[in-house]
Amino acid sequence: MPTETNTVTTAPTPVIYKFGTSGYRNDTDAGFNEAVVRQITGAIADYFIDQLQRLGLGDCAATMLVGGDTREKTIKFAPLVANLLLERGFDVALAEDDIPTPVLAFAASHLDKLGLMHAHSVGAVLLSASHNPWPYGGYNFLTNQGAVAPSAMTQAFEALQANPKALKLNRKGQLKPLEAYMAYRRHLIEQVQINFPSITHAGLQVFYSPLYATGRRYLPPLLADEGVQIHMLQGDADRPQGYTGMPNPVAEELEPLIHAVKGASPAAGSIVGLANDGDADRFGVIDENGQFVHANDVLLLVLWHQLNHRLVDRPLTGTVLRSQATSHKLDALLKQIPQTAIEVIQTPVGYKYIAECFIEQEEQGLPEIILGGESSGGLSIGGHIPEKDGILANLLVLEAMAKAKIPLSRLISEINASLPQRYAFHEIAVRTPDGAKILDQAQAFITTALPVDTQSSVAEAEKLQTKFGTRDGLKFYLSNGGWVLLRASGTEPLLRVYSEGTGASSPEAEATCQAQLKTIQDWLTNNFKINAIGTH
Repeated sequence: MPTETNTVTTAPTPVIYKFGTSGYRNDTDAGFNEAVVRQITGAIADYFIDQLQRLGLGDCAATMLVGGDTREKTIKFAPLVANLLLERGFDVALAEDDIPTPVLAFAASHLDKLGLMHAHSVGAVLLSASHNPWPYGGYNFLTNQGAVAPSAMTQAFEALQANPKALKLNRKGQLKPLEAYMAYRRHLIEQVQINFPSITHAGLQVFYSPLYATGRRYLPPLLADEGVQIHMLQGDADRPQGYTGMPNPVAEELEPLIHAVKGASPAAGSIVGLANDGDADRFGVIDENGQFVHANDVLLLVLWHQLNHRLVDRPLTGTVLRSQATSHKLDALLKQIPQTAIEVIQTPVGYKYIAECFIEQEEQGLPEIILGGESSGGLSIGGHIPEKDGILANLLVLEAMAKAKIPLSRLISEINASLPQRYAFHEIAVRTPDGAKILDQAQAFITTALPVDTQSSVAEAEKLQTKFGTRDGLKFYLSNGGWVLLRASGTEPLLRVYSEGTGASSPEAEATCQAQLKTIQDWLTNNFKINAIGTH
């Protein structure tokens, strides 16, 4: 007689969709589809319902915001996210149109200014892949303080993906439309104190490219409402047939904007080209000659403007935050100003670390942040949200030009000339899955190939580790005043190499920077058979 056997079927272990420095992103239908969106949304709902129930608020109204960019995956899945949250008992404020990340962050942290029923939100689901190629889908979360979710929170989301609880609030959720333009505009005027009249009276000739994305609904009307002439191109949400560009405001993606600036009539007033990325949290700037202005120079300009125009009626105290992949000439500018008590805090790459410092300063009652920025094109200032805001960055560039009353290229040149030495900055990216292996071997090579200041390098790495819990790659301070950084991308299989060189002249600084970069690139090619796929 045959023997019966009992078989136990175990459920397959779910794939965990991990959040990098800017959330979860994927460019395939298999990696970003309805099942993926349901799993992540369920984990976020479980997290906040658990928090509310622990506080005895399981039957109270809780509002979650939902919005995102102009991508097909965003448009397709935003209503699904809203419905999933409604089913769990959340009230949902759903953006009826695409909405910039900084505006959604503002709305999440200033719900009381939007005319909705509740004074506070629990945060916002952000569907955006930012500056990545158009096929990407992106899923992120913004806290009710207006910042990208910190690592501890996203790690909890990931744990709940593996072990879902399917919790529900003891109430029926309500759906509401989210409209934030007027409240955001008032905030920029009243709290941030953008001087729109000075921009208007300066007679600037502004060209703007939102790169077929969300900025088109915000920067043009913000300026037009104040009487500023603005010429928008690439302003439709529908990209033309055959368009293969990326929503990334770097020189190679801004040729139409550069062409428009070069073709403008100088007699009509100072000329500038402005751009934003796919979700308008990054900026791009073109000077009157059609030259792309590196983000490091935009940060330098905004810091100079803050110190010389916007904060002149208060003691020069506070903090400047910059990622470790950002130019040290911000530090040099501060050293040029006597009787300041301004601290520079270096953060890991990823604006969420800068945002954490914004929030910490506010919670501890410390002086406001003067500037928080990174070389990839993100910034914010005290009095605004902790999230980076490319719309604000563009307005501050216009305000600085209006105050200085000289062309942008000359203004930036004069600020750089005021520093005790010249700086040159470049970065390369290499596509490789072996980033960790490369970093393991880089220490021994670079310390022998370049003039490394070991004491400074170790001290700064320990500062990062102590404050943020990560060293974020390998950064080497050099005895010639420059530095190099190798780090793995948090969202793509890339290794990025950054180099900043210094010198008595711009050509000398450029030669030093390129030599540092070539030393590392040759090592990568010879030892790992990989080459740079892009430079900046």
